[in-house]
Amino acid sequence: MRIFIFHGITVELPAQDDHFLQDIYHLVLELKLSDGSVDSADLLSRGSDTGIWDANDFLVLPEIGTHITLSVFADLGGDERQLVASKELYGPELCNESGEPVEILLNGHDYYVDMILKTKVVAVNPFTQNFGENMNDVNRIITQQHEEASVITDDHPDKPSRLNKLGVSLFTRFRRFGNLDDINNAVARLQEAINLTPDSHPDKPGLLSNLGTSLLARAKRLGNLNDTASAITHLQAAVNLTPDGHPDKPFRLNNLGLALHNRFDHLGDLDDIDSAIAQLQAADSLTPDGHPDKAIRSRNLGTFLVTRFERLGDLEDIDHAIARLQAADKLTPDGHPDRPSQLSNLGSALRTRFERFGNLDDIENSITQLHAAVDLTPDDHPHKPIRFNNLGISLLNRFKCLGNLDDISNAILRLQAAVDLAPNDHPEKPKWLSNLGSSLISRFKRIGDTSDLDDAIARLQVAVNLTPDGHPEKLYALKNLGNSLLTRFRRFGNLQDINNAVAKLQEAENLTPHGHPDNPNQLNNLGIALVTRFEHIGNLDDMENAVARLQEAVNHSPEDHPDKANRLSNLGTSLLARFEHLGNLSDIDDAIVQLQVAVNLALDDHPDKPAWLSNLGLSLQARFSRLGNPDDIDNSVARLQTAVNLTPDGHPEKPRWLNNLGISLFTRFERLGNLDDIETAVLQLHAAVDLTPDGHPDKRKWLTHLGTSLVTRFERLGDTDDIDNGISRLQAAVNLTPDGHPLKPGLLSNLGTSLLTRFQRLNHLHDAEACIDHFSAAALSPVGSPSIRLGAARKWILAALTTTHTSLLAACECAISIIPLVAWLGLSIPDRHQHLVEIGGIVRDAAAIAILVDEFDRALEWLEQGRSIVWNQILQLRTPVDELRAVEPDLADRLLHVSSLLYQGSQDTGHQSEPKRSPEEEVRQYRALAKERDDIVEKVRSLPKFHNFLKPLRIQNLLEATKEGPVIIVNVSLVRCDALVLVDGVDEAIHIPLPDLTPERVNQLQIKFNGLLKSSGVRQRAVRDEDVDIGGDEECKKILAELWDHLVKPVLDSLAFSSDPDTLPRMWWCVTGPLAFLPIHAAGVYDTADPTRRIQNYAIVSYAPTISSLLEQSGAPIHKPFRHLSAIEPSSGLSYIPNTEKELDYIQHRLQNRDHVVLYKADATKDRVMKEMRDCNWLHLACHETQNATNPIKSALLLHGGKLTLEEIIRLDLPHAEFAFLSACQTMTGDENLSDEAVHIAGGMLLAGYRSVVATMWSIEDALAPKVADEFYARLLRDGERPDNRKAAEALYFSVKKLQEEEKDIRMLSWLPFVHLGI
Repeated sequence: MRIFIFHGITVELPAQDDHFLQDIYHLVLELKLSDGSVDSADLLSRGSDTGIWDANDFLVLPEIGTHITLSVFADLGGDERQLVASKELYGPELCNESGEPVEILLNGHDYYVDMILKTKVVAVNPFTQNFGENMNDVNRIITQQHEEASVITDDHPDKPSRLNKLGVSLFTRFRRFGNLDDINNAVARLQEAINLTPDSHPDKPGLLSNLGTSLLARAKRLGNLNDTASAITHLQAAVNLTPDGHPDKPFRLNNLGLALHNRFDHLGDLDDIDSAIAQLQAADSLTPDGHPDKAIRSRNLGTFLVTRFERLGDLEDIDHAIARLQAADKLTPDGHPDRPSQLSNLGSALRTRFERFGNLDDIENSITQLHAAVDLTPDDHPHKPIRFNNLGISLLNRFKCLGNLDDISNAILRLQAAVDLAPNDHPEKPKWLSNLGSSLISRFKRIGDTSDLDDAIARLQVAVNLTPDGHPEKLYALKNLGNSLLTRFRRFGNLQDINNAVAKLQEAENLTPHGHPDNPNQLNNLGIALVTRFEHIGNLDDMENAVARLQEAVNHSPEDHPDKANRLSNLGTSLLARFEHLGNLSDIDDAIVQLQVAVNLALDDHPDKPAWLSNLGLSLQARFSRLGNPDDIDNSVARLQTAVNLTPDGHPEKPRWLNNLGISLFTRFERLGNLDDIETAVLQLHAAVDLTPDGHPDKRKWLTHLGTSLVTRFERLGDTDDIDNGISRLQAAVNLTPDGHPLKPGLLSNLGTSLLTRFQRLNHLHDAEACIDHFSAAALSPVGSPSIRLGAARKWILAALTTTHTSLLAACECAISIIPLVAWLGLSIPDRHQHLVEIGGIVRDAAAIAILVDEFDRALEWLEQGRSIVWNQILQLRTPVDELRAVEPDLADRLLHVSSLLYQGSQDTGHQSEPKRSPEEEVRQYRALAKERDDIVEKVRSLPKFHNFLKPLRIQNLLEATKEGPVIIVNVSLVRCDALVLVDGVDEAIHIPLPDLTPERVNQLQIKFNGLLKSSGVRQRAVRDEDVDIGGDEECKKILAELWDHLVKPVLDSLAFSSDPDTLPRMWWCVTGPLAFLPIHAAGVYDTADPTRRIQNYAIVSYAPTISSLLEQSGAPIHKPFRHLSAIEPSSGLSYIPNTEKELDYIQHRLQNRDHVVLYKADATKDRVMKEMRDCNWLHLACHETQNATNPIKSALLLHGGKLTLEEIIRLDLPHAEFAFLSACQTMTGDENLSDEAVHIAGGMLLAGYRSVVATMWSIEDALAPKVADEFYARLLRDGERPDNRKAAEALYFSVKKLQEEEKDIRMLSWLPFVHLGI
């Protein structure tokens, strides 16, 4: 609703003969309202000979939009007056809301019909014009109205009318000058008028409408939602009291819609915007074509539909909005004062549709409409700033799409003009400052002028400061400021900028309602800032939060959204960063998928396409470095070259794309050795450095890459200038990086590597000292990627070993301590295993170095700490906390709860009502739990007497495992090979050198033995034709003899073992490297009858993956009653193994009268077997087994209708389990790449809780398996007592021995596979 007080009214009559005016004293301008009330102004003076009459009075129109009659009368003296001219019209025709004079032509009447052709009324709104001294008249009129209202009593019939006039006048003065006293008094007077007016009075709807409008104005000024609610209440009442068909009904519906829209802007309640649109649709439909308000109501409806589209994204809304705005524009003739407003609204709506769908026609049409709106608006017009702003935004959008520098320059000019024209207290000024700041940032990103950057942040900070809390524009101001701070951080590297950026963007996200159309954009912005801070500070929480927000941003972006590609690229980049830190292969695969989709969505001329191509290229290069697929590196180079080609010279991002291309070429050279690649890489990296100004935060990266490439070229071509220049660049990169920066370890390690290279080539001792200093600083850094720090520690070891440096042991200890951080509990088990494969033999090398300097106990502790890492992590999750609970019960309970969730590998709370989480959410929450557990453990260690809580065991603890016999740890290393033995009663490790056992010899033995097994066809339990000789005895004997001569005999001799088959002691072997796949339990010389040359005649041999596993299995005695489970599945879709039925018969015979559960064939399903494993403490499994070479924890026992995988077995927590007999093939055959990790079914059974396990190293012969099982159970059960799992190794030993004695022609590979693990 628009309310005006008109001043300076003039009436111009056409030229007349003098006698025309001779009888006229004066003219009267009269407004007659639809309710019958009249207001008038005397036209008291006449300009000489001009025919123009002026009014020195005010004409008050209570409610613009009301149906009125405008008339001019000639006062002929006395009571006589004659109608000169008149017109039926609506209020808005009287005066333009911006204050420009409006000419209205009136029709001449009969009395003067021959002489008067037309009469023109010009009305001017003084509150939008600078009337100077005439403001005294405004104040005078309000004072007069106040006096007129005060002199009459409340029961006077004119009292409400006079209060209404006064309220409207105060409201109008407030609109012009903003004095809060005016709006408060206006509301008070209008409320009084309503209170004095009964509901049945015909003026009541108009009074309610005026009060509602005043309350809405105060709400907009002060942000008081109570005023907004009250305004809606009064405006709704006005509508309700206005009968259908009343000429003011559309007008009041329109006003109610405006108030609802205002509340929606503040609260975001969709019901409000839906209701506002409904009111506007009703108002629009009730307004006939040709009505002077039709255009305005169509415009309002279109604007509201745009608002709802921005919230919900419904295409019908934006299309309908543009249609209404186009209709409003067509209804507004050229020259009409509302035409610029209509054009501006239409142009803004077209831009909104472009921002959503990216149609270039929309942005071109938007700019055309907005240009016209600006051109048609006078410079002193109060709406000129907003029209400049709208045009500037559209030009900025076109620049972002097409990259034309003229567009960004013109956008800044328009946006600066908008800001300059607006006073500081203008409610839109913060928004315009924010838009200007954003445009300056866009130009900075393209041109690189840092003055643009500083100017942008200054303006954006002012925008935030000027925007009151609770204002809907606050979140946009914060978003733009946060993004600009992020941009400056990337340029200068000031940590305060990145912290402030995250804070501002977090605040913006918090202010954005869920479901708001800008919510994905806010999530995207915050995610980018968090990734950036992670890359510079290294806090994993930042990375996890970043990926979560970026994934959510993508999920909430429709497929056809123009920002979809950008958000996909940002998500892909964050996944790449997390992969580089944690090494999760699924992250790099997902990153490439997201980035490829982003690239596919972008046209070649899109300004962001080079960035997306570059990100894709880097991800392909990262996967190539991990997996080695040459297609990845070739595709990487191609994408990165395209990114460079699409980027014009002078673009601020050109150095980055050049650097990325150089890295990819360098990586390909390292793998394939093409000299052209290293030459081109150096050129690209040189260009990147040269184009990057000093002080740029990325310059250190470009210098590092250039330095590394120069060193690599030196290694290939030998030019000493390259190595010197390379070291110079790398030193510069280190100097540019502050201590504590997460990139510093990598930079120090690179510098150390180059110095080590020069030392190895030129033998300068100062280079050796310097490289050790740099490696140690990198490895010992409290920040940075664990993988990079471990790499630095390995190089430290190499350099110290080469120069016999005193820090050698410190280097080894550092490396051992970092390994659990690389294979972190927060990663999936396959990812941890992959890291351990890459780590290789560093633990064995470190132990060998400790042995080299006679640190035998330390060597043994390191071997224990650095082997079966994943298994030990899982065991730690089951650690009792009774002692801790006595001191800190809450901390103990939380540790148990978190450990339990991690142990199960899931964070399901068990509440069925909770929605299922996505895999990404599960991984993120698993990592969060792992970090929480790390924090809890550190807190426990800070308590008195808990300093060693969950720390690696020391030698004193490990000696507890020797009560039943010696434990022999064999270390195979490139440095040397040795055995370390723990013996009961000896308080230190016994060292036994093995000079004839070399890594080369062990590797050859493993190769020969694998070939033997393959050629003999013993990789699967099956029925073998009696006529088929599996063969291999002679080759097998050679291998066993070598194991005897070079490994077992030296150990037995050193321990002074004697051969006495009647009193065989127990003995455990913990072996490393390839020895884990060789039958040490059968080592000996079999070409002689001499029994003293075979290990079986000295001891009963068992295996153990680690010493601590023996401690775990030898816990408190089990008192649960004996209960045996036999699960037999002879087929599962593979070849039938008939003797499993006989095997079951033998077991049932031996277990008669004992508690025995049998699951046979169809009953032996995975679920049934797992259920009974929890209830039974003894287990016998006879079935097929399958190995998974690519993912070892997916190796499985084949049961009826499904697989029981190793992954599922290790999740079982069976505290009462005692013994498992795995009568299946290859149940102790692990992954050759993870020889120190015991990744096999038998190891999984130990981990699940079984204390003693019989397993097989390769397949067993179906006809022999029942015989071994029968004799085994006969020995264990012959005394009638409860069977003792501690005697399982002895029972197996004699069962196999009996098999050898009874089966005279038995081949060695038929009895050798049976082994025992555990106690």
